Amino acid sequence: MTAAARPSAAGAARPADVLGAARVVAIMLTRRCDIACGHCSVVSGPDVRGPEPPLEDLLAAVRAAVAAGATAVQLTGGEPMLRPDVVLALLREAKRLGVAGAITTNGSWGRSRDEALRTLRDLRDAGLGLLTLSWDRWHEEQLGQTPVLNVVQAAHELSFPVHANVVRGADDHDVGRLAATLTSYPNVRLRFYDAQPVGRAKAFDRAAMRHELGGFCRAAWFPAVTDDGRLTACNGPSYFAKAGSPLVLGATRDAPLDELFRRHRGDPVLQTIRAYGPARLRDELARLPGFADFPFRESYGGMCELCLQITSDPEAVAALRLHLAEPRRAAERAAALRLVSEARNDGLLNAVHANGVGAARVFLAAARDRGRLPRGADHVLGRADLDWRRRADYLIACGLARPLVRLADDAELARWAPSFFRDAIRDAAMRSAMTDLVKRQALQEIDRLLVRLGAQGVLLKGSALLATTPAGEVEHLRATGDVDLLVTGGAARALRRLLLEAGCTGEPEAARSAEHHLAPVAFRGVAIELHERILPDAFGLDEPALLERGRAVPEAAALRVLDDEGFVLHALLHCSAHSFAFGLKTAWDLARVLERRPDLDWRRVSTWAEASRLPRAFWTPLAALARGLELPVPRDVLARAPRDRRQGALDAIADARIFTACEGPYELNPFSKTALFLLLADGWLARARHVATIAHGDAAEARRSARSHAPAQALREIPRQLREVAYQWKAFRGMPARRG
Repeated sequence: MTAAARPSAAGAARPADVLGAARVVAIMLTRRCDIACGHCSVVSGPDVRGPEPPLEDLLAAVRAAVAAGATAVQLTGGEPMLRPDVVLALLREAKRLGVAGAITTNGSWGRSRDEALRTLRDLRDAGLGLLTLSWDRWHEEQLGQTPVLNVVQAAHELSFPVHANVVRGADDHDVGRLAATLTSYPNVRLRFYDAQPVGRAKAFDRAAMRHELGGFCRAAWFPAVTDDGRLTACNGPSYFAKAGSPLVLGATRDAPLDELFRRHRGDPVLQTIRAYGPARLRDELARLPGFADFPFRESYGGMCELCLQITSDPEAVAALRLHLAEPRRAAERAAALRLVSEARNDGLLNAVHANGVGAARVFLAAARDRGRLPRGADHVLGRADLDWRRRADYLIACGLARPLVRLADDAELARWAPSFFRDAIRDAAMRSAMTDLVKRQALQEIDRLLVRLGAQGVLLKGSALLATTPAGEVEHLRATGDVDLLVTGGAARALRRLLLEAGCTGEPEAARSAEHHLAPVAFRGVAIELHERILPDAFGLDEPALLERGRAVPEAAALRVLDDEGFVLHALLHCSAHSFAFGLKTAWDLARVLERRPDLDWRRVSTWAEASRLPRAFWTPLAALARGLELPVPRDVLARAPRDRRQGALDAIADARIFTACEGPYELNPFSKTALFLLLADGWLARARHVATIAHGDAAEARRSARSHAPAQALREIPRQLREVAYQWKAFRGMPARRG
């Protein structure tokens, strides 16, 4: 039996007692790599020589990590796929033991699309749960884009999750270009890491570093088993630390892994790094007698450089350990670590939270406060795993670029956000301002033609905001998308013909693009959707009751809008119609209404919702937005929401999508979309009615139109759609359903 697998002298311990909150263990299969990147922390490359850990020792390390409480094993290198048989064996062992298997790779094995697909399928079948690709300018210089894009495309075809690690320096203008190559793949999440002056990157010009030192160190939560049989405090930066450093816990040949894990968990120096970051070590050391002249530098390339300087000095480490072990400081540190651990357990410090509700809170608060960041925003914005590409896409899709444009010039945001994020917000804000001028002209033309027809139109969603927002508040108006207009009295088709005669573009005999509205026409590039109903028939909404309470649009003869109660109801139901996508747009609209109308008649809104066929389509997004963003919705209103098991499942789905998804009406898998609507419906009769609705009449016409215009909806895509359904169902089953 290897030392890695031997039980320690202290006897078997429960897993939580060994690893604590650190439940991911990295295992380094080799230091060899087929490329030599300039930022590599372990100086990997083709010229690396030396023995590699045998499979037996690596299997023992996986078993010991799982026995100590690991819930995931991350296989790293070097390039671990230089040992593909070993990778597959370790993934199978992790799968057998019931834990997740992950791998970090440069993707060079994706030399062709077929090879990438075949290899990824083998990895998945062996137990791979997450693929992390290294993707930055250093990798691109040596590999080009083809291998990575082949792997990403293969993962997309298999509906497999991918993380792309992007290392950046102070000049990050190439990051946007690299990120843009992956934006069309919804299964890819970007993570942005600062290049650290360790390993090969010690040779970097210091001006090329970002010099960020703030925050606790997330890497130090996750220990790593190195290729030469040591346990280090983190994966990579501590690789070359000397024996005796707190960053090197010992060798597996001298002590079993569970004992090394205990050292990792219990060292007060490492605890401080995990709770506060290396900057706290610097501050504590500077106050200790005899260390006033410690050779701290005026600036550091990053927190790793500061950490390595302090932990490589034996006298400083000894003094810090003694100082940090004092009861008051130990208690303070334990409380801080407990808070971090609880936040991790509650999801508040994981990537899902940061890229969902955490970012939504920060950006909604900044948008409402004229571009000023709220306190504590750095806890979200400072995370390496905040996907800035996806955040830009989501915020722009929700129409919030213009309210956030001042933030793009904020120095605090510039500390964290890549330049492409700030540029994207500025560009989108300018486009929305220019487009709104065209939309106002379109509204004038529509009003003129409605008068000619003797008909009336009701502006919906963003169009209603545009038409009723005073000129002095336009700067704070969200982008409004298409012009959405409900045409009453059966005059929608007549108005469409007049718009085409007046110079709008579009196919005269085009099939309707949705069950409740006609195919759009374009006025100088702006789409106009003419509705015959507010929402599809499946919602069973009492539309005459909403329309009866509408109000006139200032300076318009034939245009009206819903009143505030009708607007709120429609906004929430529309969010459900898009399968809980664009949630921050809905939250923005609700917050604006509630700011102006704190006395909103929630009783009338909820009564309308309860009288519809899909009341859960109202309650689910309302509860998710109120819960996630603390919107001022009265508690007695939320208390009326359903609280059964099915609602718990809907709440879990809404929480997972409402602050991240920005699909258009035909981008989500049609099988998944239908399944969600069946979940929203109460009773078999309502579900049968929904199935009958989508199979006949206007809905069937719209679906045929979608298949001809949206490639993802085509019948030939059914195999891929079913694979997506299986992946989404697996992800859904892994969600904890909310309980009332």
